[in-house]
Amino acid sequence: MKNVFLSAVIATATLASCSTVSSIMQNTFPYSATIIVTQGSPANTQLSAIGVGNSINQLFGSSANVRDIRLSSATLSVTSGNQSMGVFKSVKVYLSSGSSEVLVASRTNIADNIGNTLSLDLNSSQTLDNIMKSGNTVQQRIVYELKSSPTSDMNVKSSMSFSSVPVTN
Repeated sequence: MKNVFLSAVIATATLASCSTVSSIMQNTFPYSATIIVTQGSPANTQLSAIGVGNSINQLFGSSANVRDIRLSSATLSVTSGNQSMGVFKSVKVYLSSGSSEVLVASRTNIADNIGNTLSLDLNSSQTLDNIMKSGNTVQQRIVYELKSSPTSDMNVKSSMSFSSVPVTN
């Protein structure tokens, strides 16, 4: 009887910990995409580029037990090219899946000496459940304006982290 009780306690603890780890994994998840800003892109003109990432359904399957998905951090960084993020005058990042598009982060008045990484200002006023849990590919559109034309192609990586709340039944 003692062994059965002990086995039941261990089995319950194991299942609870697996559920907890799964819940934690789904409560914070990354998203990244890369765009190319080509050499000679015109300055003082609004341009846009599209990058594709994964929805939470593609990352965790259709049983993603989360809700209230919000952006918790967003950065852009130059991964190749001899320019810094200071070449940008302004940047806006939109996410979409299907027909709905949402502004998730932006930055204006970017300093010339900002370096290779730029932290964006978040638009966390709305949840992204419809986009991230749609099952469709999540598309990222970056709308930007340059201060000057890049002297070489720039690979720009966007890195975003999302937070969410577990769905409890």
